[in-house]
Amino acid sequence: MVNEKEQLLQKLIKKHDKNLNDQILKISLIYIMLSISWNFIFQWLNLPFSRADLSVLLLCSAVWFTVFLFFRFTKFPPHIMTHVVLLFVVFVIISLYFGSGYSESWSYFLLIPIINSLYGKRFLSISYSIIGLLSLAAVSIRFPMDTSYIADDIDISNRILLYIIIATFSYLLLNKLDMLRNKQVNTVIHSMEITLEQVVQSFNIAVEAKDQYTFGHSERVSKYAVALAKQLPEYQDEQRLKHLRLSGLLHDIGKINIPEQILTKSTKLTDKEYEVIKTHTTFGAQMVEKVDGLEGLKSGVLYHHERWDGKGYPTGAKGKEIPSEARILAVADAFDAMTSTRAYRNELPIEEAFRRLENGIGTQFDPNLAQAIEAAKPEFSKIHSDSHNPLDEFEKLTDIL
Repeated sequence: MVNEKEQLLQKLIKKHDKNLNDQILKISLIYIMLSISWNFIFQWLNLPFSRADLSVLLLCSAVWFTVFLFFRFTKFPPHIMTHVVLLFVVFVIISLYFGSGYSESWSYFLLIPIINSLYGKRFLSISYSIIGLLSLAAVSIRFPMDTSYIADDIDISNRILLYIIIATFSYLLLNKLDMLRNKQVNTVIHSMEITLEQVVQSFNIAVEAKDQYTFGHSERVSKYAVALAKQLPEYQDEQRLKHLRLSGLLHDIGKINIPEQILTKSTKLTDKEYEVIKTHTTFGAQMVEKVDGLEGLKSGVLYHHERWDGKGYPTGAKGKEIPSEARILAVADAFDAMTSTRAYRNELPIEEAFRRLENGIGTQFDPNLAQAIEAAKPEFSKIHSDSHNPLDEFEKLTDIL
């Protein structure tokens, strides 16, 4: 599972790159048009304030419109467009060197590392800075602009040194940008997690308020599920455990749509009533997929009553067709149901609940979880003991009220 932070970071990077590509193109067009107008007026009025070659500037404008049309009528990803923009920048700067008509035009090359750093990517910064450095060295040695003064080795080495200094500071700018972006992502992720936690807890309270016998059930299921998942190598990622915990808290959210007289019935349910109860999985899945940030919890909510042998509901999925989080939740849900008092029966001793879990391996439960269940028994026992403290239950109830 892709880390949520990385997903958000990639989304921000793509948006940043697209906006930056557009801004660089707009600024370059303004500069090219201003240069053409500026030099045209001086040459038209025959004023000695311009030595620029208008044909080179017009070529730059033609290439700009080609790039613009490429952006407008193609659907390449932002990182491809970024390379197009940066190559265009290098082309324009080389063109300006030959078309400006003055010896100081080599300083245009200093823009390359500065512009590269704005993207906040080390590979781009280093690679295009090297391209700029090689271009600067080549034109300085082979094509000196001022024929009355040819740059000597010291001049060229100073140009290269200044370029390297600018590139270094640009790289520091890149690191600063990267740090600020990560800080922004961490802030957004933290805010989202707090908001989602509040939403989940609100849903949880709304469901459990309908049935006093299931008070605390979802929270216990989430704890059992996390304790079990910690024994599995594929669930060593903290983000994945958080995802499973939220799935546990919301696994019964669909019961908000079940009439209270069915939820709290103290005698055996009729076949019709049982069919109504079974709808809580599909209704719950429909609820969570409509809430931004909770869509990923749909699998646990929808499939937690499926069985390994295919005799569960709502789809009759079996084996590994059932998502792994739903298979874990099925064990946690069954264990808490057996060890909790319900309207129609008293709780079972914890030893009996463990025995029934073992008997259900390969039929109701995933046989691949057998070792994890055995390893998680001490944690299950601790969670059961802590959650069945009457004083703690009273404090939780008063906190909610």
